[in-house]
Amino acid sequence: MRGFVMTSVMAGLVFAAAAAQAAPLNRQEVKVPFSFVVNGQELPAGTYSVQFDDMNTGTLLLRGDRASAYVLTAPVVGDSAPSDSSLVFAKHNGQYHLAQIWNADSGGQTVLK
Repeated sequence: MRGFVMTSVMAGLVFAAAAAQAAPLNRQEVKVPFSFVVNGQELPAGTYSVQFDDMNTGTLLLRGDRASAYVLTAPVVGDSAPSDSSLVFAKHNGQYHLAQIWNADSGGQTVLK
C-alpha cells in the first residue's frame, strides 16, 4: 500500500472458543503494544478480545479493559493467508490504524472505513 507501513501483531494471540445460545463466537485474545485507531476512535495499548459472530461475519467486537469498538469488515480477496492468526495495522501520519484481521483457520477480513 502506497505510503503505508504494515505492521502485523501476532505475539500474544490465543484462541478460545466461546458459545452463545443463538450463535457461537470465535474469540481471540491479543496484546497490542501501541495505541491504534479503528472507526475514528483511538484505542489505547493493551490486551483486547476479538470476537467474531458466526451469524454476522461482517461484524466483530474489539473489547479491552479501557475501551471497546465494533468493527465492520469484509472478506480479504486476493491476499494469501498467513500461517498464524494476526491483526494487521497500517501506519499513516504517525498513527496505527487497524487494517485487517486474519484467522489462520478461516481467512482474512479487511476493516471497512
